[in-house]
Amino acid sequence: MRTLHIPRYTVKDYNLWEGEWELIDGIPYAMSPSPVFRHQRFSLRTAIALENALTNEKNKCGDCTVVTDLDWILNEETLLRPDIAIVCHKIEDFITQPPVLIIEILSPSTALKDRHTKFEIYQEQGVAYYIIADANAKTHKTYMLVDGQYQEKDIKQFLLHGDCTITLDVAQMMTEV
Repeated sequence: MRTLHIPRYTVKDYNLWEGEWELIDGIPYAMSPSPVFRHQRFSLRTAIALENALTNEKNKCGDCTVVTDLDWILNEETLLRPDIAIVCHKIEDFITQPPVLIIEILSPSTALKDRHTKFEIYQEQGVAYYIIADANAKTHKTYMLVDGQYQEKDIKQFLLHGDCTITLDVAQMMTEV
């Protein structure tokens, strides 16, 4: 019987690579090719809607920022790149603490990872809200962290911190792409 050796990598290795990658528990995952039009359109419209919601004068969201495709370094062997995230802590060059809200937009090559692996990691890391959107099928699922476990919820209001609450109607956004 032969033993398989699967190499493990770190963020230090990742920083030397060319191309687009994520790193989960030391195992590299190639990012999918550039997203199709509907994916990109939904991503742009959603990021703009979130940015507008955060800068609304009624909100007290001065500490929160919308980011797209920004690396989140969880540890030496895990680096993820959420499609869209709201981060309510200081950002230098990359995300270093769990975002409050993450949106992953499914692609055929990433759907399994987004629905399972990232779902589990985001839940373990304490990401309060996780939205999985399928722009092609015009469907989505919104999960809210309740007692350390994600529960699917039909919500449009998201409490990010303190008095900072935003509204995002993902279903409406889906009809517009």
